[in-house]
Amino acid sequence: MSQETIPTGKILVVDDETNIRDGLQTLLTKSGHEVRTAATAEAALSLLATFPAEAVILDIQMPGMSGVELLALIKERWPHTAVILLTGQASLATAMTAVRHNAFDYLLKPAQPDTIRDVLARALAGGRRQRNQAALLDNLRTGLQRLEGGTAESPPESSELRVGDLLLDLARHEVRRQDQIVTLTPTEYRLLHLLVEQGGAVIDYVSLVRLTLDYDAELYEAKELIKRHIFTLRQKIEADPAQPKLILNARGVGYRANL
Repeated sequence: MSQETIPTGKILVVDDETNIRDGLQTLLTKSGHEVRTAATAEAALSLLATFPAEAVILDIQMPGMSGVELLALIKERWPHTAVILLTGQASLATAMTAVRHNAFDYLLKPAQPDTIRDVLARALAGGRRQRNQAALLDNLRTGLQRLEGGTAESPPESSELRVGDLLLDLARHEVRRQDQIVTLTPTEYRLLHLLVEQGGAVIDYVSLVRLTLDYDAELYEAKELIKRHIFTLRQKIEADPAQPKLILNARGVGYRANL
């Protein structure tokens, strides 16, 4: 991809090595980006509170909070921000770490300028597509709520779903078993809600990632991402997670609720 076609945006570079921070800032500023830098994860979080970065270039190994820990916080607080990891060692473990923590990509130090520009261009374009899709979905939901005479704050009184002995109370955004609340993360709740709502139909890995994590992933990446969330969900809702009865695997395709 030529430099002239690269979309420009707000970029945060996080690395404890001064020469790498300065080098990337010079390179990206010359390409038309607005660049900020941070030497630590803590400084990066402070910057992100006021600097709406579209992409973060992040070193994996840093003193104090690691790059992976910072990546997890960024994706939790700013899910549409693309994160590109920098690593001094290329390995399968590094690749899997990037996938499991929703990194956009990872680069081996020292990365070539053209490689950095190309990956960053794809990251910016992908992030903007996600933000546009999210805005479109919000507008559609708002329009449907108006047509139905309802609001997000006042769901239908009968908004309940069941799977096995679990009750999903959509009004309260809760899952209960015999009047005991089952504590789920927001992602686990969205995943369970989606599967149960589909009435036992199989939902493929890519669709599950898109609908629960708001992230477009290739099949292999989507399968690995969703498998981790299914694992933690089963630990909380299945009587025997090793022999699941509520959430079943359609081998090679996706998952379904056993209604």
